Amino acid sequence: MKPEFQQGKIKQYDAERGFGFIGGLEQDIFFHISDFPLAEGEPKRNERVKFIVVENNGKLKAAKIERVEDHSAKAKKTRVVENNKSITNTLLSNFRK
Repeated sequence: MKPEFQQGKIKQYDAERGFGFIGGLEQDIFFHISDFPLAEGEPKRNERVKFIVVENNGKLKAAKIERVEDHSAKAKKTRVVENNKSITNTLLSNFRK
């Protein structure tokens, strides 16, 4: 039987200790940073992820965590604002030369 991916959001993450919790299911699911894709940086609060729930020493743990692109209106607006800031900074830096 193929394991099913679950979806949730990063509820909290402790960078010093290297672990956090994903919310969105019946209970919060523990995750360790070694199971998180770090190509795009550390986990951020409210970031959407998908993962497989596995048992680890009698407790549930998230494994094979993948980032999920947020398509909500709020996320789209945030990406537009960030893009506009980047364009503005580039134009200003060229203007100052």
